[in-house]
Order: sequence, then C-alpha cells, then structure tokens
Amino acid sequence: MDATSLSGVRVLDFTGTLGPYAAKLYANLGAEVIHLESLAKDPLRRIGPFYKNEPGDDRSLQFLYYNTGKKGLALDLSRKAGQELFVRLCETADILLESFAPGYLDSLGLSFDRLSAVNPRLVQTAITPFGSFGPYRDLPGSDLVTSAMGGFLFLAGIDNDKPVRACDNQAYRMAEAYAAVGSSIALLFAQRTGIGQFVDVACMESVGMALENAAQYWDLEGTNRRGRGTEAGSATVHPCKDGFIAIVAIMGSNKVMWDPFAQWMQEENIEEWEAFQEDCWIEPAYRKSKAGYERFCRIFERYTLQQDKLTLYEKGQAHRVALTPVSNGKDLLENPQLNYRGFWQTLHHDNLGGDVTYPGAPYEFGEIQWRMGSPAPTFGQHTAEIMRELGYDQDQIENLAKEGIIHVG
Repeated sequence: MDATSLSGVRVLDFTGTLGPYAAKLYANLGAEVIHLESLAKDPLRRIGPFYKNEPGDDRSLQFLYYNTGKKGLALDLSRKAGQELFVRLCETADILLESFAPGYLDSLGLSFDRLSAVNPRLVQTAITPFGSFGPYRDLPGSDLVTSAMGGFLFLAGIDNDKPVRACDNQAYRMAEAYAAVGSSIALLFAQRTGIGQFVDVACMESVGMALENAAQYWDLEGTNRRGRGTEAGSATVHPCKDGFIAIVAIMGSNKVMWDPFAQWMQEENIEEWEAFQEDCWIEPAYRKSKAGYERFCRIFERYTLQQDKLTLYEKGQAHRVALTPVSNGKDLLENPQLNYRGFWQTLHHDNLGGDVTYPGAPYEFGEIQWRMGSPAPTFGQHTAEIMRELGYDQDQIENLAKEGIIHVG
C-alpha cells in the first residue's frame, strides 16, 4: 500500500443520486472505487446540466463530477448469476456503500449477514432518507423531504415567510459526508480487530446535525429560531452595482463592531451618514424593527448601489467591517484565493472531445496525496477487467453478457 494514499483500500459504490460523493472522497485519495450500476443505468446519468447542454448517458456534469477516479461495472442484481458476482466482489472489498431501499438487499438474499460470512472484515454503509430501522424506514424520501423533516428547510426563512430550499441536494451531500466519515471509522476498527460492521446513515439525522442551536432555542426559550435577514446590519444581504454583498456590522449590542462601520460611512460622506452615529443602532430591538431595517437599507443601499462588490469588499476589509461579496460561479472561478490553492481542476474527456473544470480537494494534507483521477467511467467500462481479476474467464464473461447478466462497455 502506498503510504501517501489509500491505494490498498477497495470500495464498492452501489449508489445513484444519493451516495456517490461518499465514494468519491475515497477515490480522490487513491482507493480503488468500483461504481456498480444496474443494467437500467445510474439515474444520475440522466440528470442535468449536461456537457454543452447536450443530454447523454456520459454527458451529465453531476455524474461526471461525482464519479471521477472510479471504475465502472454493470450487472443485473436481480438474477442469480449477478448476485454471485456481487458476492464475489464483496469478498474482495473493504467497504460497500449502497443506497438501496431498506430491506431490498435482504430480499435478494444479500443481507449483511451473508456478505459478512464471506468477508468478516466488510464494512457495509447504507445511506437512505430515514435509516434502515424505525417507523419511517419504508417511507419514500427525497432531498427536499428530508431537508424539511430534518428542520434544515425551516431555518432558511425569516419571520413567517415560507421556508426556502437550499440549491442542489444539500441533505444528500450532508449524509454522504457523514457516510464517508462513519465508514472510515468502521474501516479503522476492522483493520485493528478483523471485524466489519453495518453502518446506518439517515439523511434526516444528518440534516439534524446542521441545525446549530435551533433545537436548543426551543428547548430553553420556547423560540423557533429562523434566519436573521431583517435585522439591520446583522447578517443582511444588500444589492450593489454588480450583484449582492453580505454584511455583519454588529452582533447583539457590540458597539465596538458598529463604530468602524459608522466611521467608514462618515469617511465616504454618504448621504445621511450622521444617522449611523445614533445610539439606537446598538439596540437589537431597533435593528429588528421594520422602521430600523428599512431606514438602514435606504441609507446603506444608496451607497452600495453605486459600488461594485469587489470595491465594497476591499473598503469594508480596510475598515475591519465584516463585509463580503455574494459570489456567483464566475466569481468563484476567478477567485484569487481558490486559484492560488489550486482548487479548480481541469480534466480532459476523450469521449467528449473537451475539458471539464471541477471543484478540487475539500482539504489539503501534509502527506496524503489528493488526486482528481481518471474521468468518470462510461457504462460498464471496466466490467470485463474487474471480472477477470475475480477469476472469470473470457468465455464466462461473454456468456454472462449474452444472457444480459452484465454489460461490457
């Protein structure tokens, strides 16, 4: 095993729209990750956006990103020969990541008990909306459903406004991150003891971990905590010439924070700058009032709308005011901090005839090497290669392909 990577670890990734990021985290650290697909294909292949806006099985940018560095094998798990192949794969694996409905693998005779009988060190991690046990286990779920039931959706709103959904599938991503962490802990335990285990990850519970102190607010104060978007100068978003900026000019009654902001407005000689010298701004109740918020917006936005967000950011930082641009995709690609750290990675795809730029490492190590790896596999691209490693000969592979048990890309 290469000391700078996880090259000695084999991960089976039988996930689709829920779960692939967990396996990607292992692939990018050098583990051998085999992405298993049914013969109906991973549904993520059909979800856009697509490369150059042209739909196709190998053109989904989400599929391409979440499956970089992985190998691909396609099989029919509902048939006996496919099940035998799956068991042989599990016999060689360290981790199985799957997102089937609870009980599905059991119904095929592929329970954790059977799999661990052939590989006692196997870590099987199930990632599902509500978990593999409990009264909700069989309920249908989605990212939106688990975000709502887990309380995450409620936080992103103000007063009595309706909840606001975060972009993309944030509940899924949270569950996948915890699945990667939990699997790593179980893998370490297996390496020390020789004993694998079943790891159960629920999106709803993972979302609950993102609520900060919302539950405690209700428990201790009887208050349902939400966003603070209409407390003047306290985590508010305002328009400017080329987009939006966010500002935290004060928290609580912290006058030490407010004074630099008021001084900045005076130096800029904005209209009505004198208003920000008034003591009323130090009181949270005034800042939360309709009159206080509207007054702040009227004065401050008169200034911000004449400035671009980079100028506002630089001037705010110079005055020690917590102000930042609300970045869009273009801003992020051009961000000097991200580019200095080499965050963006470009990968050439021969089958697409072009390059795709992806987010890079979510962390940097002193010794372990992170790598983007090869492009995401085409459907069944490595089926034959992996089966030969398992001891199947060419005739067996060809016969299984003809019978529709596997797909060889």
